Amino acid sequence: MNSKKEPAKREMAVVSQKYVLMGDKETDPGKKEHYYRMALEMEPKNASALNKMGLLFYQKGDHREAIRFFDAVIDLGKVHNLCPIYFNKSMALKALKEYEAALNYISKALTCGSKNPQAEDLKKELQDIVDEKYRRLAEREKQAAYSTSKKEKRYSSWNPPAISILVNMIYYKDWNVYKHRRDFEITDAQKEKVTAKLASKEFCCAVCNFYRSGMCKKKQSMQVDAKAICKAFQPCN
Repeated sequence: MNSKKEPAKREMAVVSQKYVLMGDKETDPGKKEHYYRMALEMEPKNASALNKMGLLFYQKGDHREAIRFFDAVIDLGKVHNLCPIYFNKSMALKALKEYEAALNYISKALTCGSKNPQAEDLKKELQDIVDEKYRRLAEREKQAAYSTSKKEKRYSSWNPPAISILVNMIYYKDWNVYKHRRDFEITDAQKEKVTAKLASKEFCCAVCNFYRSGMCKKKQSMQVDAKAICKAFQPCN
């Protein structure tokens, strides 16, 4: 029984190929499609007809349908040279702005065949697009992380300088001298006054020389709570 089917199958393949050739000779896209569909009716797995149908749909702008035909060729598993099909599918994917998938298929086209300047140019173009996409994505992530960090990083602790340091800041004009000499006389009254200012939170970030509109210049423009305080506190004159 198989011996009878084989000649019939070969005959259908021959007829199918004739329809493909007839379609190739046509200039009208509608007539081309008609003959290629007739070829596929005779031989559904005609790789040439499938590929040419894909190209027709690509030219018409129906890139999804074009890809369906290109995939049908790839899925046959019997086409020795898939390089042109990979190239065609890459072009359709590029038209759909699916650049990474397009880059994958043009890379396949270049690894399985001889040098093709057009394919190499397409790969370079796609690689540049993908690289730029990830560069922009990385930049957005960096900016988002920076913004989040800036929002979350807010100083709100109560960690004032020592009473003796505050006293010297207030009562001795040349504060820089104090950094090298620690022999200034500090009275109990001075200590009590500074202690009271801290207890009432009169001394806090809001009255610090480094405080500007909710930000601390000393802490690299970090956001700070007005009623917080740190070791770098310097009361406004």
